[in-house]
Amino acid sequence: MKRSFEFIVNPIAGPRDNVKYFKQLKAKLRERGISFDSKKTKRAGHAPKLVKKRLVKSEAVIVSVGGDGTFNEAASVLVGTSREMAHIPRGSGNGLARMLKIPGKIDQIPDYLERGVGRLIDVGKINDDYFFCTCGFGFDALIAHDFSKSETRGFWTYARSVFNQFWSYRGVEVHLVLDGEDLSGRFFTVTFANANQYGNDAFIAPHADLQDGLLDVTFIRPFPLVMAPVLALALMGKWIHKLPNVEIRQVKTVEVRSIASAYFHCDGDVYDAQMPVKISLEEKALNLLVPGQ
Repeated sequence: MKRSFEFIVNPIAGPRDNVKYFKQLKAKLRERGISFDSKKTKRAGHAPKLVKKRLVKSEAVIVSVGGDGTFNEAASVLVGTSREMAHIPRGSGNGLARMLKIPGKIDQIPDYLERGVGRLIDVGKINDDYFFCTCGFGFDALIAHDFSKSETRGFWTYARSVFNQFWSYRGVEVHLVLDGEDLSGRFFTVTFANANQYGNDAFIAPHADLQDGLLDVTFIRPFPLVMAPVLALALMGKWIHKLPNVEIRQVKTVEVRSIASAYFHCDGDVYDAQMPVKISLEEKALNLLVPGQ
C-alpha cells in the first residue's frame, strides 16, 4: 500500500530558512503525487503534542523536519509502537541522519520516502526520557549549554563556542556504576552513545551500532592543550578510540551517582539531570525509515 505522510516541521531548525525549504519540498512532493499533511511546531516541547494528534487522526508515517532535538521530541512518542517514522535532517549536527545516510537534499527526499524501508533501532533512555544519538556530561555538555544561549546556529557558532571554552576547562569529577562496576575519576567528557557520532561527522563512538542492544560509553580523560588538534582529527577521522587518554566500554546500564557539574546534554540539547541518573537502552524500540537500496 502506498504510504502517506504527516510532517512535523520545526520552522527555525538549523542555520538556514526552513520555511522556504519546506515550501520547495512540498512542491516536489506534489509533483511526485505523494500524499501528505503538515504542521509546524510553535515552541520547544510542541512536537510531541502534534504527533499524538496525528496518531489519532491517521495511519500515516510521521516525519520530523528539523534537527536532532525535533527528531527526539517526535520520536519519543513513537518508542515502543509499530508506527513508521521518517526524518528529514535540517539541524546543525544531524547525527542520526548522517549515520543512517538519510538525505536532506530536496531532490532525494521523494525517493527516500517512497522507497525507504523500516528499520528497528535501539533507543537510549536517560531517567524517564529518551535519546537517540548521545547524552552525557563534561565539555560537550558545557558547549551545549553555551550553544543554547547563542542567537545564531550552525557549525561555526558551535566551533566558536568550543574555541572560547576549551582553554579554561579542566574536566569534571564523577562517580558512576557500569553494569554493576564502580568507577570514579576526573574526565574531560563522558558520552553515552547509541549512535556513532554527535553530528557533523564527529565520531565520538566509531563502532556504535543502532541494533546491538549496547551503549558505547566514551571516556576522555583530561589532556595537554597541545593534544587538542589530535583529538579533533581523531573525532573526524573515526580513530578517537586509539588515543591513550580515551577508553570506550560497551555496557547495558549506567548509573551516575554523583557529578561535580551542573551541565548535562541529551541529543545535543541541555538536559536537566536529576541524580542519580540512570541510563539504559530499549532494544529495537523505534521503527525508523532508512534509505532503501
